[in-house]
Amino acid sequence: MRTTLAILILVLASAPLCAKEELVTLPQRDSVQLTIYNSADLTLVRERRTLSFKAGDNRLQFSWANTLIDPTSVDFQAVGEAARAALDVADTSYPAESHEMLIWTIRAKSAGSHVVEISYFTSGISWGAEYTGMVNTSEDVMHLTGFVTVTNNSGEDYEDASVRLVVGTIHMVERIVDLAQPKSREKIPPTEAPDMDELRKMERQFPAEKGAGGGAGGMVRRKDIEKGTLSEYYIYAVEGQETIPTGWSKRLQSFSIAGVPLKTVYRLEPAKFGPSFTKVLEFKNDEEHKLGKEPLPDGLIRLYRDQGQGRLGFMGALASKYIPKKEEVKINVGPDAECTLAIKRISLKKKDLGFRNNWLVGWTMVEEFEMEVKNFRSRAVDIEIHRTMQGDFDFESAEKFEIHDATTRKVVFTLDANASRKLRYTVTTRQGENARK
Repeated sequence: MRTTLAILILVLASAPLCAKEELVTLPQRDSVQLTIYNSADLTLVRERRTLSFKAGDNRLQFSWANTLIDPTSVDFQAVGEAARAALDVADTSYPAESHEMLIWTIRAKSAGSHVVEISYFTSGISWGAEYTGMVNTSEDVMHLTGFVTVTNNSGEDYEDASVRLVVGTIHMVERIVDLAQPKSREKIPPTEAPDMDELRKMERQFPAEKGAGGGAGGMVRRKDIEKGTLSEYYIYAVEGQETIPTGWSKRLQSFSIAGVPLKTVYRLEPAKFGPSFTKVLEFKNDEEHKLGKEPLPDGLIRLYRDQGQGRLGFMGALASKYIPKKEEVKINVGPDAECTLAIKRISLKKKDLGFRNNWLVGWTMVEEFEMEVKNFRSRAVDIEIHRTMQGDFDFESAEKFEIHDATTRKVVFTLDANASRKLRYTVTTRQGENARK
């Protein structure tokens, strides 16, 4: 631990501090909680200790040397009604000989031990999420595991810390790293970070209990905050505690869920997956897929396929954005030779030619296409084909194409094992002056 917390037993209040007060090292933290706001390089630290007080004035010293702690945010609170009734912060002073410490004078009504909480904001701590899906051989089920990597470059060690993650954006007047390392700390007004008290208040309303999360390491949404001055965000608690020294990164398992249903779709959707027929694995963040208890933070999703005999094959990855509840996740795992798509134009006609001064100024083009899908797999597969046209067009087909948007038609069907299917459609496009206004 780089920060210093000590109690100074008052011997003679009117004498110089260094000559007349005895320094006593305080006990280790009982607990420490880190709430990490990635969007603002901001972490709220709440640490608790059980301290012994003598009757009368007790001097409590806190030092933040060589850390990125914001000195304007350091706060002292007694925990519990009995402690609040017995203890009072008489004053807070900043010694002239050091710009990296403060001293509280704590007035105790009687001698005794009490739990106190010291909270502050620091920068230099960040987190990132990632997910690993182990797909079975038939590609209809996966075991999904979520991880969170916490990186600590704050200058402070945190032992047995409870970790909470915030997804969303908050708005800060000043960056914490600037408040932690100002040109002149004496001139920092205590109001430069106006959202701090509100963040601390909400944190105390929804404390993370030890072991929260349930099951084998669940990641639990603690509170969804209504949109307001702090914007909208979600708070997650990662089960268990971890020691995260400064300069280190720790990879924590946030959840592990077996039997998540997967849907395999062979898809032609150029806007999302390129111009070729590709295989896409899909699942939803909902209860039907054993998920949906909370939105999932943005992160990299990697899928691996069980190839038997202890071998794994990499299938594909998706750098996913924030995944709301009931949102569908689609991961392109590339082409698959067991299911093919061929498209050919079988006729082209031009009609309704319009001329002006021997120049062609309008015409209508009629194209007929044929698509053939072949399934060489030993099980039925789902097919989804998007066809996008440009300009003023009409689309005609005996197949059950539906309107996807203004320029795209879509057909969805199931193709039996070792079967093929041909689809025909006609596109009539009016060009130049033939186009409808």
